[in-house]
Amino acid sequence: MANTVGGVLSGVNPFHYNSSSPLTLFLFQACLILLVCNLVHIPFSMMRQPKVISEVIAGVILGPTVFGQIPNYTNTIFPASSIPGLNLIANLGIILFMFFLGLEVDIAFIKKHLKKALAIGLTTLAVPFGFGCLLAIPLYNAYANKTEGARHIKFSVFMVFIAVSISVTAFPVLCRILNELRLIKDRAGIVVLAAGIINDIVGWILLALSIILSSSEGSPVNTVYILLITFAWFLIYFFPLKYLLRRILIKTHELDRSKPSPLATMCILFIMFISAYFTDIIGVHPIFGAFIAGLVVPRDDHYVVKLTERMEDIPNIVFIPIYFAVAGLNVDLTLLNKGRDWAYVFATIGIAISTKIVSGTLMAKLTGLFWREATAAGVLMSCKGIVEIVVLTVGLNAGIISKKVFGMFVLMALVSTFVTTPLTLLVYPDSYREEVRKTLAKSEEGDGTTNGLNSEIVGKSEFNTHLNSLEDVSKYSISELVTVINTTEAISPSLKLLNYLSLGSSPKSRSSRQKNEASLSRTTTATDSTSKSNVFKIKKMVHIWSKSIDDIDTNLSVIDEKSGAFEGITALKAIHLRLLTERTTDLLQSSSLYNDDPHFTANTDSLLQIFDIFSHLSNMPFSSEVIFSTIREKAANIATMKMNPTDLVLLPLKGASYEYRGSPVLIDEKYTNFDHIYSHLLGLNELSSAFFKSIFQTLKANFAIQISNTYGRLNADRFKKKRFSLLLTKPYLTSSDYLGLYLLLLICYRDGFNNDNATCSIFINGQNTDFTRDLLATFVGHEWLNESTVQITEIPFGTKSSRDTIEKSSFIETVLDIGLSVTDLADIEETTFIIGEDLFNENEPFSEEVRAAIFEGSNHRFDTLVVHHFSPDRC
Repeated sequence: MANTVGGVLSGVNPFHYNSSSPLTLFLFQACLILLVCNLVHIPFSMMRQPKVISEVIAGVILGPTVFGQIPNYTNTIFPASSIPGLNLIANLGIILFMFFLGLEVDIAFIKKHLKKALAIGLTTLAVPFGFGCLLAIPLYNAYANKTEGARHIKFSVFMVFIAVSISVTAFPVLCRILNELRLIKDRAGIVVLAAGIINDIVGWILLALSIILSSSEGSPVNTVYILLITFAWFLIYFFPLKYLLRRILIKTHELDRSKPSPLATMCILFIMFISAYFTDIIGVHPIFGAFIAGLVVPRDDHYVVKLTERMEDIPNIVFIPIYFAVAGLNVDLTLLNKGRDWAYVFATIGIAISTKIVSGTLMAKLTGLFWREATAAGVLMSCKGIVEIVVLTVGLNAGIISKKVFGMFVLMALVSTFVTTPLTLLVYPDSYREEVRKTLAKSEEGDGTTNGLNSEIVGKSEFNTHLNSLEDVSKYSISELVTVINTTEAISPSLKLLNYLSLGSSPKSRSSRQKNEASLSRTTTATDSTSKSNVFKIKKMVHIWSKSIDDIDTNLSVIDEKSGAFEGITALKAIHLRLLTERTTDLLQSSSLYNDDPHFTANTDSLLQIFDIFSHLSNMPFSSEVIFSTIREKAANIATMKMNPTDLVLLPLKGASYEYRGSPVLIDEKYTNFDHIYSHLLGLNELSSAFFKSIFQTLKANFAIQISNTYGRLNADRFKKKRFSLLLTKPYLTSSDYLGLYLLLLICYRDGFNNDNATCSIFINGQNTDFTRDLLATFVGHEWLNESTVQITEIPFGTKSSRDTIEKSSFIETVLDIGLSVTDLADIEETTFIIGEDLFNENEPFSEEVRAAIFEGSNHRFDTLVVHHFSPDRC
C-alpha cells in the first residue's frame, strides 16, 4: 500500500490495475481512447461521416482486432479487471445520451406530419423487421447457444432482437446528415425527420420487449408483469409528472430564463436517474428510463435547447465516445475466420440497406414525393449509426448474441451509416433539388399560396439586372438586401452599412433644403496634358448645377422620377449562419418545429432580433432565417438560398483589428503579405479555403464582402465624419465597378436625406478620362449630386508620366500616397474603400487590385467592401 501511495517514484507500475486505486489506469485509457477517436475522425470528417463511425473504429483499432494482436497489449492497457470501470463511465454516458434523445422527440412536429410519418416510419420498420425475422433462422442455427457455460437463448428472443437490429434508424445521426446536406427544410428532409422519430420510438419499444423477453424467459407471467409495470411507469411520467413539471417551471419562471437554474437542472437530472433506476430494477434497461424522462421535459421557449446546452458538453466529449469505443473493444473481427461468417456479413448488410431503401422509397412515393425524392428518403432511413451500436451493445451484455454475431452487425452498422451520405448525394443531387423547388414553387403559385413578401417584391416591378453603363446605374435597384451573419462581432459593422444604404422612414423633401454651393467638385492630380479638359469639365459642372431654387422646384417631378432608383434598400433579410457542431444543442435547434416553415421569421434568435428592430425602425419588410452549416458547407448554403438576381448578399467579416484585441502592445503589428491576412480571415471567420471561390462562382445574386478592420477600437470617435471611397482601378468600368458606383451614389442620396455625417469620393484611373463627363451627362437631372457628397480624384496610375515612380505600386497604394492628401482623408480609419471584383480563377481567391486593397486595409486599419455583380447572361 505504501508503494501505491508513493506512485512511480516508489517503483509502482502505473499500468498495473489496482482495484483500490482504479482511477490511475482509467485516466490513461480515457486519454488513449479520446486521442485515437479524434485522430480517426480527421479523415472521416472530410468525407462527411458522423463521429460515431470514428469512435467505433477507434475501439476496433484499440481492441483485439488490431492492437490486441500485440503481445501483452490487452493485459497491460485494457486488463479484464479494469473493464467494469470503463463500462460504468460508458453506461453513464449512454444514459445521458438517451435522455438527450428523448429531448429531441418533438411530439408537435410528429402531429403536424403524422400521416406521412406513420406511413413511412412504420413501413420502414415493418418490412426490415420481417426480413430480419427470416435472417434470424439461419443465424440462430449457426451461432446461437454455441458457447459452453453460457445461458440458453430461446429462438423467439433471438429473432426479435435480430429483427430490431435490422430495422432501427439512427435518429441523431439522421438529423446531422440532414443538416450537412441542407435537407433539414427540404420536403424530403421534413418527411424523413418525422418518420425517423416514429421509427426510433417504435424501435426502442421493440428493443425493450426483447430485453424483457430475455430477462423473464423462464416465466411468461413475469414478462406480462414487466410489460404492465413499464407501461404504467410511462403513463405516470408522460401525463401527471409531465404536466406537473411544466406547471412548476412556469410558476417559478424557469422557462423564461436564458439558462436553466442549477436547482431546476438538478431536479430534472434527479427525475432522469430515478426513471433509469426504476426501469433497471424491473428488468428492462436503464436507457429506457432515461429516454422516458427526456420525453417529459417541456419544449416551451426552447427549454430543451437551453437544458441540453447546459448539460451536454462533458457527456458528449468524454462519456459517449468512451461508450462507443468500448463497444469497438468488444469487436473481434478475427473471430470471423470462415467463409460462412463473411457470407452472413454481406447478407446482413444487403438486407439491412435494401429493405430500408425499397420500403422507404415506395411508401414515400405513395405519400406524394417524386421518385428521386422518395429514393433519397429511403436511403436516409437506412442509416443505423449510434442507435444500432447501442442496440447491439445491449444485446451483447444481455447475452442474447455472441461476440461473433456482434462483430457482424457492427460491420453492418458501420457500412450502412457510411454509405448514407454518398448515396443520398448520388440519388438526390443539388441540381435535381433545385428543379424540385422550382416545380413546387410553380404549383404553389398556381394554387395562390406563394409567399406574400416575395410576391410583393417580385411583382412590384421588373428590376434591371444589367450593369453595363452609367445609364444602367441610374435605373438600377436592389430588390432585397440579404445580410449573412457569420459571427456575433459582425453585427455592428453590418448595421452601420445598412444604415447608410436604407432610406429611412420619413425622408424630407430635397427641394426644401437650402444649398450654398451647387456645383460638383472634381479634384485631380492631372498632368499638363489633361489640364485643359479638366477646366472645361469644371465649367460645365458649374453651369449645370448653378440653378436657382425656383428652377429646382419647377422641375421637381422630373427629379423625383429620375432619383427613383436611389430610394434605398426596400427589403431586408437576415440569415444567421450558425456553425453546425457535434453538439446535441445544434441538432435540437436545427430540427425544431419552426424550421419546417420557410416563411417563418426566426424571432427567437437573439441576433436576428437586432435586425428585426432595425428593419422596424427603418420601415422595411423583414424576413429572417437560421441556417446550421459546417465550415465546408457554408458557401454552398449561401449559394443555394432562394433569391433574385438583383438581390445583394452582404457578408460582414472580422478583419485585422480582431487579432490584437486585448493586446495593445501588438497594435502596430503589420501583415507581411496577402497570404498572411487571407489565412487570418479564413480562420477568424471559420471559413473554408475554397469559400470565396465557391461563393462567387455559384451564387446567382450580387455579393458584397465587408471586411471590418476598425471594430473594437478603444478610442474610436463615433462623431467623426465617415467617408466612403470608390476605387475604379481600371481604364474601363466592369459590371462590378458599376455596382460599386451604384452603392456609393445610393449612400450619397440617402445621406442627403438623413444627414448621416458621411462624405463620398471616387478615385478613378487617370486613363479613364471620360468618366466625369459621362457621369454628369447621365445624372444631369439629379440635384442631390453635389460637392458635399461626391469628390472625384484622378489617379495617374498606369500612365506614361507616372510609370517611373509608381510602376510597382498597386492602385490602392497610389491612392494612399497621393489621393489622401488631396481629398483631406486624415482619419483613414473612418474610411470604407469600395472596390469591384470580376475576375476569379482556380488559383487565386481575388484579383491583384482587390488583394492589394484587402492587404492595405489590414495594415492601415480601414474597412474594405468588395462587391461583385451577378449577370444572368453569364449563366
